[in-house]
Amino acid sequence: MDWLSILKDSEKSKNDKLEAIGYIRDILDYGGESDDQATKIIDDLAVQATLQNDDDIKESILDAMLEGSKAPSVEKSINLTPIIKHLNEFNDECLSYILSMLGNSGNIKYRPIIELYKDKSRLEEDVQEALSELDYRIRK
Repeated sequence: MDWLSILKDSEKSKNDKLEAIGYIRDILDYGGESDDQATKIIDDLAVQATLQNDDDIKESILDAMLEGSKAPSVEKSINLTPIIKHLNEFNDECLSYILSMLGNSGNIKYRPIIELYKDKSRLEEDVQEALSELDYRIRK
């Protein structure tokens, strides 16, 4: 059974799902995937992050997405729309990862989304970093 099937299976345990995410994280970190393949994997993870009910699983998926998307072409290419449509379903820890990915994208259309969280004290630093990264990548 592949990692995506495990994440989609509601009968699988939390530990099974976390192991599957760890596996895909290793593939993204060390598997030598092409940027196109890494982008596809991360896009699949983005959808799965919105379908999971457990915050630990969501956070693990978002961590894998953020850390697995370190190539600039991947960071700019990943589809964050599924996550953006479900922002209200994520806790602050998850939102921290999401803000980083929005900033790393270099996509100016994400500025208003990032700024939505500027008054949330727990995310203030994350918002500043995301906006700074966004500005840097726009200028680049």
